[in-house]
Amino acid sequence: MKTILVDNEPLALQHLAEELNEIGGWEIIGKFRNAKLALEHIYESRPEAIFLDIDMPEMNGIELAECVLEKLPMTHVVFVTAYEEYAVKAFDINAQDYILKPIQRDRLKKMTTRIQQQLPVRSADTKEAIGNTIVHCFRSLQFQRFGQEPLTLRWKTIKAQELFLFLMHNRGKSVHKEAILEQLWPDIEWKKGTIQLYTAIYQIRRLLQDERIDIQVDSCEGGYRLDVGNIILDIELWESRLKDAPKLASDTVDVHVQLCSQYSGDYLAEYSYNWAETEKQRLRSKWLQHVHLVASYYIEQGAYADAAEHYLGVQSILPEEESLYFELMKINEKLEDRFSVEKQYELLIHMLHQHFDATPRGNVKAWYETWSNRELHNNQLK
Repeated sequence: MKTILVDNEPLALQHLAEELNEIGGWEIIGKFRNAKLALEHIYESRPEAIFLDIDMPEMNGIELAECVLEKLPMTHVVFVTAYEEYAVKAFDINAQDYILKPIQRDRLKKMTTRIQQQLPVRSADTKEAIGNTIVHCFRSLQFQRFGQEPLTLRWKTIKAQELFLFLMHNRGKSVHKEAILEQLWPDIEWKKGTIQLYTAIYQIRRLLQDERIDIQVDSCEGGYRLDVGNIILDIELWESRLKDAPKLASDTVDVHVQLCSQYSGDYLAEYSYNWAETEKQRLRSKWLQHVHLVASYYIEQGAYADAAEHYLGVQSILPEEESLYFELMKINEKLEDRFSVEKQYELLIHMLHQHFDATPRGNVKAWYETWSNRELHNNQLK
């Protein structure tokens, strides 16, 4: 069973995780010390159960549970508390159970068995609930239902898929037919283009209905409007998390690293739509700014190996970003890793030639030549 643990005390959080892993039957998909950050992750991942400490700052466990149960009423809520009187309020808001600190393993085992017995019926109900789908827009379009792997829909035509994405790009807004025709069928005679537009709209509505995805394509004001209802878009969720992220510090750096890794690729990158380019660049810029912020923090702390590992992870997502190679060259110099400096410069040359038919910038060449000459001189002195 998938679960998320929330407790502002790190030792208590780790102890609960160890106990759950020991008794088995649980897959811990998140551990949080901040209730607000946990809430967003719960909305996205929809675990079968959540374990909440009650006495937490800013948002306590009871407030967090109320928010979760409002949107995800089938979630098992288990409170973890040192005060038995808090459990009374827990049951008032439909919590399934509570555990007193210090945690007793026998109690935890019995509770696990009870939840497992209830799970089949509850999961079936949850999968039919409205708002149980996340739309993935990073890299490519996918739909992910509760407890399932991401799904790539089989569109009738390429244009039907692009039309859906164009309407989703303008979600909540009325897009006039002329604007759609200009973007998607610019070289086709108006009457023929209109027929293709009507056909694509029909195909989109039919596919969404067949797949039971709660997204509506409404006709309005000489055009169409996409209503996503309670469905979540991963790009919106990511930006919301970024906005609400705690101040970067030693006890929050993991949250910021996770935010960087959640950007799994550029916005609709696999399709190369001209109309999506501005949004793609906006999101990429925001992501790279945060990437460099986290790396700068590591460097200021003297944690060069962590900074290198961070940049390498980002480089695997966006290999065509020139700045990442140069930053890794400088970090590896600090680590006295000559091989990695040379390797990054070679990779940079290859990437620029392959993607842009270009060579490294002048300042990068100058830095590398200075470093290479210095290394050669130092080796001669040995």
